[in-house]
Amino acid sequence: MDSSWRFLEVRGTPITADTQATGVSIATWFLTSTFLIMYFSGQTVKYVMLRRLRLDDYLMLFATILAFGMSLAYSIAASNGLGNRITSPAEFDVIQKALYAADILYILTVCCVKLSILGFIHHISTDEKKIQLVFWLMIFIVLSAVASIFAAAFQCQTPRSWETLTLRCFNQSGFWIAFSVLDMLTDTLIIIASAVLVWNINIPTSRKAVVIGCFAPRILVVAAAACRLAYLAPISPHQNPAFRLWISVVCTEVQVCLSISTACIPSVKPLFEAIEAGVWQADDLRRRGLSLEDLHSKGYLKDTGSLMELADHSSRHGTNAFERISLNMGSTFEASELSRVGSAD
Repeated sequence: MDSSWRFLEVRGTPITADTQATGVSIATWFLTSTFLIMYFSGQTVKYVMLRRLRLDDYLMLFATILAFGMSLAYSIAASNGLGNRITSPAEFDVIQKALYAADILYILTVCCVKLSILGFIHHISTDEKKIQLVFWLMIFIVLSAVASIFAAAFQCQTPRSWETLTLRCFNQSGFWIAFSVLDMLTDTLIIIASAVLVWNINIPTSRKAVVIGCFAPRILVVAAAACRLAYLAPISPHQNPAFRLWISVVCTEVQVCLSISTACIPSVKPLFEAIEAGVWQADDLRRRGLSLEDLHSKGYLKDTGSLMELADHSSRHGTNAFERISLNMGSTFEASELSRVGSAD
């Protein structure tokens, strides 16, 4: 069997201080199984409630496929001795090729996960200013990802640009430091954006805490990215990188696993129930061309953006128009608050 595909074989190499390859393989597939379970669980719940797929769902699917490909590349590298102190020249070449592919897949994965989350936030936002801020943050993430992929693809001299563990490459530590700083910064901005979005919805504080709590675990992704950088930055081609890289590889898998898993948390039913009385109604009415101006004046929403007169719609169609509105998520909500507003006007 070709050495590139030895990850398919049953491995029995003991884990010692000088042979960590088996441990890397175990960690890789354990973390891969975890984010696959989280993805399918979250997306199943979301699809059952929404009954359709949106752009953020396709982005998350693409991110999961890319993450699986990255795990496959790391598994190939581990099966050829990544994490072992001694490797043959042929194994070393395979490790470099696998890591080269994994680096590009890693950048694409974290980019797609962030775009999926921001797409979700963009969809449920009602304030035009916040929508614009989310849009420009998405543009920034895309541009930084394109630049990072280009740098990772050509970090070494052609035609053997995959020899990333040799002296034929530019300052890789500097590149990964710059990438990781931008990565952690954008993840922090996503957490802040989600908190600001929810805080401006007039729902009980306990429900706000539930919703913010669904986005807050992304701070663990920032911590994992920092750990990855701490182990990756000091490594140089002079220090047996095929052995020393095993910790940063596991940290990368942990970061990707946490990134996908935490991105799936907002898809669980408690979150939908928590925002059911606020965000989704506003989003549904906005998409239907109805106004939320009176809701804002009554304190139902704190931000109006560019909204039309809901009272006019009420006077034309009567208060019964507010009894029950079908939500975008495929369920309905009790619109007593909406009915109260319509009746008052």
